[in-house]
Amino acid sequence: MTVALLLAFSGAYGFLGDEMYFVVAGRHPAFGYVDQPPLTPLLSAASVGLLGVSPTAVRVLPALETALIVVLVAHISRDLGGSRRAQFLAAVTAAVSGYLAAGHMDTTTGLDLVAWAFILWLAVRLLAGADRRLWLVVGLTAGIGLQNKDTLLFLAAGLALGLLVARRWDVVRSVWPWAAVGIALLLWAPNLVWQAANGWPQLTMASRIAGYAADNRAQILPLLWLFTGPLLFAVSLAGSVWLLRSRDAVPWRAIGIAGSLALAFVVMTGGKAYYAIGSAAVFMAAGSIVVDRWLARGHARLKGSIFAVAAVVSGLFLAFLTLPVLPVATYAASTLPATVPDTPNQIGWPAFASTVEGVVAALPADERARAVILTNDYSEASALDLLGSGLPPVYSGHNSYWSWGPPPPRRTVVVHVGDWRPTDWSRFFVGCHDVARIDNGVGVPNGEQGKAVSVCTGLRSSWTAMWPALRTIS
Repeated sequence: MTVALLLAFSGAYGFLGDEMYFVVAGRHPAFGYVDQPPLTPLLSAASVGLLGVSPTAVRVLPALETALIVVLVAHISRDLGGSRRAQFLAAVTAAVSGYLAAGHMDTTTGLDLVAWAFILWLAVRLLAGADRRLWLVVGLTAGIGLQNKDTLLFLAAGLALGLLVARRWDVVRSVWPWAAVGIALLLWAPNLVWQAANGWPQLTMASRIAGYAADNRAQILPLLWLFTGPLLFAVSLAGSVWLLRSRDAVPWRAIGIAGSLALAFVVMTGGKAYYAIGSAAVFMAAGSIVVDRWLARGHARLKGSIFAVAAVVSGLFLAFLTLPVLPVATYAASTLPATVPDTPNQIGWPAFASTVEGVVAALPADERARAVILTNDYSEASALDLLGSGLPPVYSGHNSYWSWGPPPPRRTVVVHVGDWRPTDWSRFFVGCHDVARIDNGVGVPNGEQGKAVSVCTGLRSSWTAMWPALRTIS
């Protein structure tokens, strides 16, 4: 049902800029990129290669990932000692939570959430005395996960310290956990080598993100509330208390500590609010046991109705807030575009590409033959690469686009799209003039609406000389 719902709305508005960027990045295969490891870009490019260029094509995997997480949360509940009813409650809690919103878009977050949930499930089993060779699966999962997103390091650090604080020496006495560390590092090594060879750009990216540390920290509590369910957040809260305080949860105390520490590490480093949200899987699962016992104490029908209403309202609220459930015109007339920025930024890309196509078509033939497109950011460049028709080559100085090199020397007429970065275009061109403005046609205030399309001529120096100054990591 989760997959069907997500796929039903997958093509309603359009691509997110990041989704198009991942597809283009995946068409430049590498062991790493300026802003992320290689796994999501490679999978995104493969999805488009198999299914064609459409939002639905890149969103099939995220939908399946969300369904897998729902199943994993139910399995975690079972292995924490939850009854069949507790497992059902856990699955429902996950299905109507922020996992639903994450499953709508093709980002690095989807695979990251799967990796967190799978590792936490394995950790629950290992702490309960499962075959220690399961550590090899932990290492394999962590290694693959680190090829997608480095935020798994927060979970690794949390688990290491959680085992230490909980004094679970028995879990790490064998050779298997150390073999897991070795496997994870071996699988992660190609990306580390790429990063080292390219000046560690992801560290630069992390420092840029930390520059917004105050804003990132301010978003953590609202995100936790929304992600765990506007009316079901108490389930995850009760689960965290149960893991940290209950006698029944003593075998898994280390995991409760790990989830709390992972969040603390994100706060300390100023990372984005969602970096440690993957620990919600185990808290939802633990909370289902608490809810199950609450139901068992009497008035089960009344209490069950309360839970059902809370689940339906939470799911509908999150769907309304984050999924493209409204007609575009209705959505544009509402206050929603100012609430969740990812949704409005899915609207208007075909019109965006059409505007740039019109500017290029209006150029004199001799200028069109020497033209190149230069965009302010990777979303604009990716949209033109994927959706544009009859356009000259597209370049940008933003993130990995910069690393794919400057335009060839003969391309001396520039169609510039978006804001200027750096802001002073006169450093690079003799003259520029605005010839069009981006308009998505429905008045949605997103990142592209109203941006200028300019034509510039007269390079101040060669592209090779100017290219370093055009680089932006953000």
